[in-house]
Amino acid sequence: MNSNSETPALTSEVRAELDKLIKLCRVLEIEGHGDRTLGFASVRDPHGNGMWIKRSYIALGEVFDYRDFFHIGLDGKVFSGEGRCHGEWPIHAAIFEARPDINAAVHSHPLYGCVVSASTEPMRPVGYQQIFFPKPPPRYEGSSELIVKMETGRVMAKALGDSFCMFLRNHGVVACGTSIEHALVIAMAQEAACEEFVKTASGNFDWSYPDDEEQERKIRGQDKNVPVFWEYYCRKLARAEALGHPILSTERIPVS
Repeated sequence: MNSNSETPALTSEVRAELDKLIKLCRVLEIEGHGDRTLGFASVRDPHGNGMWIKRSYIALGEVFDYRDFFHIGLDGKVFSGEGRCHGEWPIHAAIFEARPDINAAVHSHPLYGCVVSASTEPMRPVGYQQIFFPKPPPRYEGSSELIVKMETGRVMAKALGDSFCMFLRNHGVVACGTSIEHALVIAMAQEAACEEFVKTASGNFDWSYPDDEEQERKIRGQDKNVPVFWEYYCRKLARAEALGHPILSTERIPVS
């Protein structure tokens, strides 16, 4: 994919979304989703012109300002961006194409999510971490290789169905939301649920889990917690930045 070094003409709506996407990326880093320079996040363009996606070769915690994003069409056409766009942009484009209700998406490689992505057993709820998804997240059963073709992305998006998160077999996780705030909360809940599941399944004891009907009842009304949890993560990020957390950049990483 060819890059375009033009500075995007940012509207106030785009800038507001990118400001939140910067926070999402940096929160993901301090919450265990970082994997060197791998992992990325995106938001649907608020004016209906494709999407904005994190540039390549920097970590989630090194996302610093709007120049760290590419503006591309859902067909991969680059409208603006500096450096290199992620090759796995079809993950996001295919989801936005298939799901008009989704406006933000994350693909990352958190430890427990990657472990569960290798499991052929559905992830069952242990405690209260799966309060944002009623059924076990689906699993894309195709290749464990990078998803760099739109046709592969569309198969993956079909596997996602009406869920807001999923596993990519032996690869990682995808978390989505109707907003950036929602996508972050889903990503956090998914990884926490994975950790509970892995640790419980590793124990030498019998254990139970709620059935689908009970789980449906538990998640009702949980949407009200999305803005509450988002503000919590923003406060946590602000404290980490104020203390000079070593995995968070304090200036923009130059394009190499």
